Amino acid sequence: DIIERQGCTGFYTLPAMTSALLAEPDFSLDRTKTLRTGVTIGAPQDVRRTAEELGISDICNIYGSTEGYGNCCVTPHDWPLEQRIQCQGPPLPGVTVRIRDPETGGLLGAGEVGEIEFSGYLTPGYAGDSAQHNANVFTADGFFRTGDLGALNADGSLGYAGRLSEIIKSSGINVSPVEVEEAMQQHPDVALVGVTGVEDAVKGELIVAYVVARPGAAPTPDTLRQHCRTLLSAYKTPARIILTDSLPLTATGKLMRRDLRVMAAAAQY
Repeated sequence: DIIERQGCTGFYTLPAMTSALLAEPDFSLDRTKTLRTGVTIGAPQDVRRTAEELGISDICNIYGSTEGYGNCCVTPHDWPLEQRIQCQGPPLPGVTVRIRDPETGGLLGAGEVGEIEFSGYLTPGYAGDSAQHNANVFTADGFFRTGDLGALNADGSLGYAGRLSEIIKSSGINVSPVEVEEAMQQHPDVALVGVTGVEDAVKGELIVAYVVARPGAAPTPDTLRQHCRTLLSAYKTPARIILTDSLPLTATGKLMRRDLRVMAAAAQY
């Protein structure tokens, strides 16, 4: 109602917010036709859905953090949509992004996945925290260690790959839950998906996916698993797929991964 009444032209949204808006019984593109641009995050299909189904053709894909006063990378609104959905854009003016190997500490080249670090507009530190904690988070040369995984593309744009702490280690191989989620969300019956790991005596961790189906759809774990096998290596395919009515989300629609992990660990299979 507010978008229509005020004639809003810009919109900040998240995948869960977009899904909720599109699910409204009285939603129509005519009611959001004034929206032209804005910012969002999410998998490629999430960004595409915002552009095509919500009608925000110039939506920008972004990356940032509170420590950097908001966004540090943004896709230009006039980039082709196919380019905007595949990355989070180049660094903003005054920002430098680099990728570091979290194990060796060495800097990585284009296309190599490691921890994202950036400098530029940064908080000087965390109030009340110990000097040691701040030293662990901020490098001596002024970069912030984000704890996020990503890679710089050949054109200098950033591609986000997930949280370093959320990596699932199954049979000794690192698996990004974000990569699995992006693959599963390409299935037409899937509305939302959250992927986590649970302890396993043999493999170390098993990959578990919780799936919320689109209204009227009835996917099965077997069909979703087969879908995953067409897009992912076999070791990245979830060992368990659980259909659920909802996922633990923050008030702004972000997946609460810690709660999801606790939920998966407590479940009886």
